[in-house]
Amino acid sequence: MKESYEDRSKEHNQEIGELIDVLHAVHVDNSQLQYFAEKYSGNRISIMPVTPFIYEFFLFNSLYQIDWETTQTEGKISYYQEEECGETKKQRRFLSFLKIRAEKFPENIYRAFEPFIYIDTEGTWSIVNPDARITEALGKKFFNDIGRLKSLLSECRTPADMPSSKKTFDILNNCTYFIYLVRNNIFHGSKGLNEVYESNQKRRIEIYDLFLKSLTSLFFLLSGKNKAACDYVPCPLYVSTKHSNGPIEIMDQQLILRATRLGMMKIGDSRIVGRFLKLVQPPITVSHLSDRSSLFYPSAGTDFITPILLGLPFCTQFYFFELGRRRRPSASELNRRRLPSLAGILRNIKGGRFLEGTQWIEHDDTDCLDFEFDNVPRRIHWVHADNTEILKKNIELRFYFHRGDSEGEGGSGQRWDSTLLPELIKLIPSGSSAIYVTDGQPGGFNPVKPFETFALDLPFIERGRTYYCGRLPSSSPEA
Repeated sequence: MKESYEDRSKEHNQEIGELIDVLHAVHVDNSQLQYFAEKYSGNRISIMPVTPFIYEFFLFNSLYQIDWETTQTEGKISYYQEEECGETKKQRRFLSFLKIRAEKFPENIYRAFEPFIYIDTEGTWSIVNPDARITEALGKKFFNDIGRLKSLLSECRTPADMPSSKKTFDILNNCTYFIYLVRNNIFHGSKGLNEVYESNQKRRIEIYDLFLKSLTSLFFLLSGKNKAACDYVPCPLYVSTKHSNGPIEIMDQQLILRATRLGMMKIGDSRIVGRFLKLVQPPITVSHLSDRSSLFYPSAGTDFITPILLGLPFCTQFYFFELGRRRRPSASELNRRRLPSLAGILRNIKGGRFLEGTQWIEHDDTDCLDFEFDNVPRRIHWVHADNTEILKKNIELRFYFHRGDSEGEGGSGQRWDSTLLPELIKLIPSGSSAIYVTDGQPGGFNPVKPFETFALDLPFIERGRTYYCGRLPSSSPEA
């Protein structure tokens, strides 16, 4: 019996769906992996960001080799013939296919390229090293185009406001062509390994890699996938220091991926920090810091890094409370496992330093770890006691961080953002205020006399959860 047209159509459509599924899995994995090369000695060296950039270009290449218009019309995969279409023409046709479909869903363009809102695109580091294919002028144009894209994103009040016009896609076409030239340089030997791992070149390749991940993300979002690399790729983290006139990058993509893998931060935290810095102005100097200026985080687990980075301009003491069901590790266990992990991250942020011989020290129900930032001594207190014990401590509350708690099993059930908040603000020095970042769980966010309150707009990170930030005044007026 002959196979029917309907049977063939179903088979072809299944083939298209399976191809998209395979490429999508590679795409998402590549956004969350940290790549290393292992030496014969067993030591590992990072091969970031060149390796994910190459993988993403292989993926992009697999996508633009397909004539998606014909594939969609005929219901079966149709590849371009080499003699009829060169590489750059295939890329332009691929972007044209995306443009037509994005006109009905402009919010997908915003979502795919949203990470660029948090990226610095200016500075001497962005000046490319000219060669046979790339001139300094071409490099300057690329970063100017990225700056224009960033402006378009920043001007949107909602994701649906993102223009899907020729103006946007001209930028995307220009940037795609430039990255194709970069790819050729790497593949054909115009750039040696010593060049691609030079600090400024490494930073530029991170931008190229991010652009490719955003472009392929747009394809998968328009294909109906509910997650894409754009939601997972970490952005560099910035914080103000006493040596800068404004926020400077202190933590790169590689270090963020490491901290995420260790369970010490969440993948979307770089965007939380970025949004926070746009809303809350940190102090210009650290002269106001006392040895009692404190951050408090109830039910913290090992979620250390983001609260520390946010609190550095405000605090010298960092109190992380965690009364878990598991056995409390001994100081020797912490020094074998947790110290190398946490210290390795904090030591590598710009401005961070550990004194030689630093280790976790046990004090009753607390494990303490000392470090310096901006030459100011700081201390981490990992407290294994009920969260409410913070109310008995002689501290100056300068930063309150809270997220991920719940009423159910494993959660504290304590409503720090509503019921307990009047007690907490008594720890704020008279006549001053404390910064806060919270998700309002459990019980919702009900600030008492908020001095400032902002909702952090993160539409594609931890969907269903809203973070709030701002300042809370002390319970006592200035004397």
